[in-house]
Amino acid sequence: MSINYRSTFEHMVHNALGPEWEYEPESLPYWVPRKYTPDFVRGNCVIEAKGYFRDGDMQKYRAIDAQLTEEGRQLIFILMKANQRVRKGSHITMADWCDKNNIPWFDLENIEEFNHVDYE
Repeated sequence: MSINYRSTFEHMVHNALGPEWEYEPESLPYWVPRKYTPDFVRGNCVIEAKGYFRDGDMQKYRAIDAQLTEEGRQLIFILMKANQRVRKGSHITMADWCDKNNIPWFDLENIEEFNHVDYE
């Protein structure tokens, strides 16, 4: 069986360790502890007012949303420019990204719809 190593060094290490050692036999999840300070909070509703996504923000907000969901809370975005691309060259807008990740979003044009929903 041929093994596709990621580097020559890993191949050399495997040879030195011996065949009883499996190369990349599993993937292990890990978490990096971070703190998030939301822009607004009322009851179980956590609002993030967002102008644009910086590098790493999409992954960060997916993790925050998953954590809040486990706690019975809801992340909601108020987007400055809902139709803005998430990054240069992307075909997906900020609103599309929210929809794809099942995160409710509003902008200043439809914020009245949000104000009529009870998120407590």
